[in-house]
This record gives sequence, structure tokens and C-alpha cells, in this order.
Amino acid sequence: MSSMELSVEGMTCGSCANAVRKALTRVPGVGHVDVDLARGRATVAFSGEGNHLQEMLDALTEAGYKGELVSDSPASVSEDSPSPSSGRCASAKTTQGQGGCCCGR
Repeated sequence: MSSMELSVEGMTCGSCANAVRKALTRVPGVGHVDVDLARGRATVAFSGEGNHLQEMLDALTEAGYKGELVSDSPASVSEDSPSPSSGRCASAKTTQGQGGCCCGR
């Protein structure tokens, strides 16, 4: 499995990080996503042909965030890596285009 690191603009809380993780996980070929809210980064492990960068960037845009490639890495990412423990807030918005986040994103 290969991986790449994306810079993600617009994450302000744990629900944002969860929305980013979910959006990237839906991209075909993506096996694991680790989101670092504090650094504004997402490390994405993927398999298959190509690196699916444009699909990942499109998924972030659709979720209401801006992504940019930081680096490519041939290193593998473990499926046992910890995921952010950020559940949705009780007041989470469900309106399309809001990213489902309680902070108004």
C-alpha cells in the first residue's frame, strides 16, 4: 500500500476531522486515512493503479475543505494505526454542503 500526505484547510474541530476522514475513505482505492487536526494534515493509504490524487482533492472539496498534496511516500500505513476519536457533536448539522459539522462548516 502506498501513501500520500495532504494538507487540509478548514478543519476546526474533531467533527471536521471526522468529515475529512469519511470523505477520503469513500474514494475508491483508499484503504486507511489518518487525520491530524492540529497539523491540518491527512495521511492517506491507497492501493491500485495511480495515486487517485484528483479524486481525493475532489472529495475534500465536496465535503467543504481545501486539500493540497504535501508529499508522496512509498511507505506503507498500518491498518492498526489509531484513528481520530472524534464523534459527531449532538448538534451536528446535516445540511448538504455543511460537512455535517457542529462548528458550521
